[in-house]
Amino acid sequence: MGRTLATFTMQVNQALEEWGKFKRALRKEDQAIIELLFADARYHAQAGAYLAPTDPFSAMLLSMLLEERKARLALEKRLHELETGFKAQA
Repeated sequence: MGRTLATFTMQVNQALEEWGKFKRALRKEDQAIIELLFADARYHAQAGAYLAPTDPFSAMLLSMLLEERKARLALEKRLHELETGFKAQA
């Protein structure tokens, strides 16, 4: 019989479990952020599965970084809109 390979989502969950001691040593608010980062990695599970890396952690990190950049760009856009609206009112 063939060997069943873990899905990318399972690998993300396993990585979070492996980092469990690190997570528990963090402050509560930082523990919540770690959970969100790994959720970002799960969000890109399809891309991670398509890549099928032997070491999935780099794909997880890139997924996390991608979501962080998207959030920053959205905030920068909103800030620009607010600044432009404020200047128009002045």
